[in-house]
Amino acid sequence: MANLSLFGTLNTALLGVYTHKLAMNVVGHNIANANTDGYSRQRPVIEPTPPIPLTTLTQPSIPLMLGTGSQVKDIQRVRDMFLDIQFRQVSNRYNYWNSIFSNLHFFEQLLAEPGQGGIRNLYDAFSHSFEEIITDPSNVAAKRQTVSRAQELIDGIKDLYSRLEQLREDINKEISLLADKINQLVARLRQINEQVRIAIALKTTPNDMLDERDRILDELASYGNITYRETEDGQVMLMFGDQVVLSGSVQNLVRALERPYGKGFYELFVGHTKLNLLDGKLRALIDLRDSIIVKYMLYLDEFALNLSDKLNLIHRSGFDATGRTTNLNFFLLNPALETADPAIFRIAGSRRMVGGAIYVATGMNNRAEDDIRNTVLTQDGKLVFFDNNDAEQLEINAGDKVDDLLLKTWPSWLSLNVGQHQPTSTSTAYRLYFEGTTNLNDVLIIDTRSNVLKNLGFETQQKTFVTFSDLSKLAQGTYTLTFEETLPNGTKQSEVLTLSIDSTTTLASIRDEINTQLSNIRAFIVDGVLVLTVTSQLEFDWSKVQIKDEMGFLTQVKAQNKIFEVLKPLPTLENIFYNSTNFDPSQGYRLVINNTQIHIDPAIDTLQSLVKKINDASTGVIADLTPQNAFVLRAGRSFEFDLRSFNITGPKGLFEALGLIDTNGDPTDFDADWNEEYSLISRSDDFASLRSRLSVSELFTINRRERTEPFYFVLSWDLSSVLKANAEALAVDLGKVLPNDLWNASSILPIGSSNVDIVKYMRDAKYEKLLADGKESFFEYFGGVIAELGVESETAQKMRDNSEALKLEIDQERERVKGVSLDEEMANMIKYQHAFAAAARVITAVDEMIGRVIDKLGVVGR
Repeated sequence: MANLSLFGTLNTALLGVYTHKLAMNVVGHNIANANTDGYSRQRPVIEPTPPIPLTTLTQPSIPLMLGTGSQVKDIQRVRDMFLDIQFRQVSNRYNYWNSIFSNLHFFEQLLAEPGQGGIRNLYDAFSHSFEEIITDPSNVAAKRQTVSRAQELIDGIKDLYSRLEQLREDINKEISLLADKINQLVARLRQINEQVRIAIALKTTPNDMLDERDRILDELASYGNITYRETEDGQVMLMFGDQVVLSGSVQNLVRALERPYGKGFYELFVGHTKLNLLDGKLRALIDLRDSIIVKYMLYLDEFALNLSDKLNLIHRSGFDATGRTTNLNFFLLNPALETADPAIFRIAGSRRMVGGAIYVATGMNNRAEDDIRNTVLTQDGKLVFFDNNDAEQLEINAGDKVDDLLLKTWPSWLSLNVGQHQPTSTSTAYRLYFEGTTNLNDVLIIDTRSNVLKNLGFETQQKTFVTFSDLSKLAQGTYTLTFEETLPNGTKQSEVLTLSIDSTTTLASIRDEINTQLSNIRAFIVDGVLVLTVTSQLEFDWSKVQIKDEMGFLTQVKAQNKIFEVLKPLPTLENIFYNSTNFDPSQGYRLVINNTQIHIDPAIDTLQSLVKKINDASTGVIADLTPQNAFVLRAGRSFEFDLRSFNITGPKGLFEALGLIDTNGDPTDFDADWNEEYSLISRSDDFASLRSRLSVSELFTINRRERTEPFYFVLSWDLSSVLKANAEALAVDLGKVLPNDLWNASSILPIGSSNVDIVKYMRDAKYEKLLADGKESFFEYFGGVIAELGVESETAQKMRDNSEALKLEIDQERERVKGVSLDEEMANMIKYQHAFAAAARVITAVDEMIGRVIDKLGVVGR
């Protein structure tokens, strides 16, 4: 019965006091840390103490289980580990996009687009500056303005490029600092691991240390993706990225080591293994430094490289205003510094394919033979064939078919034919064509009624002729006309025509006098009209002739300029490669770039259409022509501007004809075999052998780059020092190519300061699609770059905002679980306070009972 003593009841009440006093301490601790970052609210786990079995007077045979009070078994953190995992995953995603967006936004501010200082505006100002020179070629101020605009463009792009490089260097320093920060956090985790292990061994719950550990894990999750697990002894094993940085009390440091190829940029290692990250701020910084910013620096490199090469090839082809050959580059761009194994950006053929003879002109093509032969001309027409001496005429009757035309009598130097050609690699078709025994550029085929040549599918152009037919107002007497002529080589000469007019004078007699007295002016009669034309010696161009008619002969006969349609012979490949070994214009040829086949139809294709076919194939090789039609191949961005990344094969005759190779030691002889397949460039070629094979080509070599670095072309980009010192050295005149037999211009004479063809070529270069693997022109390029940056920045902002919203939502839910609610704590405080007071009141009551027993019990009757 001793266990039913009052002292047992006193002990039970005392335990109640102690329990609720401790619970009040927990409440106070929660309230004190209500605003502590990362704090998890705690709660006491109260449970009854073990009961005591005993028997009583009322139940002496059946023992009762008598409660002995309560105790705080544990103090637990209120935390949802699943929400912690979610929060950390979303946190590293948010910090990744936040870093990306903030840096892209800074880049957008550097671009200053749209604005006066933007690079698009600088390029537009440069390209527009050529217009002033075209308007007034003698304006030295306009040339100086062009030079100044070019320098402004260079300086603007260089400044932007340098700022991007500085941004990379700043990010690189931040990466190093973050590596140190991560090591410090992991070191603190290692200390906590030790403390938690001891606490767990002592059977205590280190709640505040666990809160600190979670705060550190939250911060580490913002820097990169982390994976962790808790061991049985309470310690955490942590992986940062794909490397273990903490295992119990063993820490593996994150080391920032400089790359071996310079610039002081760091790579992150754990031990001797490279650290790879998927998310977080650190991953964003690495992506910005090594990928995103480098990408935009490469865009600037590409612009500087292609603009320099394009304008240099144009500019050095021309003459300055004084008629001197400049052979001067417009821009300077350092070539490859490595000589052993550079990349080949561009090759240019040695053959300048202009000024040659044209013997074949193609009309209708890519049709069935019967379709061509049965084509009907619906109107009467007339063709005049002028060979610089005589003018033969051919009448065309309405209803005539092509078959009828083939049977008509043509000049001895010309024939009309129907023959095969190969428009695609898998089909054969027919064409209608003129073939001459003389250069068709030196003759005229005139369509007097403009209804024959075009209907037969031939290209035509308009030529001006001087005509008259009315002699009724012509007074009798002697007339003298002086023709001042400018020859193609620039020399001037005069011819004098003396006409004695009397009552017997006719158009025919005037014609005969002109043809007798003049050599470069000829006359013939068509449909009762006397037609005067200049000869091929003056390129059939009346603008090269000034007529002095002081006695008014031409006025009296009412002479007027009349425009006729004439055949325009096109410089097709058939003409350029005429009579080459085994060259057959009726069959097609195949050019292969990597695995892409490009079909060449010599009967139809010109150099320009060949360039277009190559560029339309989108192989990464961009073809181009210089002003004198030298053939150019460049490598695109996707292939690191290196033609050595390609396999290029085709007919050996084609490559020699384009001036890219020389097979017999004579670079002026373009007679390699068209039936022999030849490898122009192969990926397996070393540079020395390739250089030897392309010995007659001009190579533009560049340094190769490291994968995470730009080319740094912009840093070496500059304007020609000669142009800086003397803007009048600017080339303006393309010159005149003298006729040649081999389609290889060897003699080019200046036309004069009034000719601005070189300036027009430089102005129009902005529309050529040489950038972005041949998809964008200089004019479009920066618009595309800015649009790409805008989209990339907007995407980063949206991803950041979405991640931020999700992070906030998860954090709010996490705080709802682990955060301190003052209302709840006050309710708990009142609850524990009342329980404490009640336990204290029990003690008081027991004390009174003990006093009654001691002082009052057993004294009745004394």
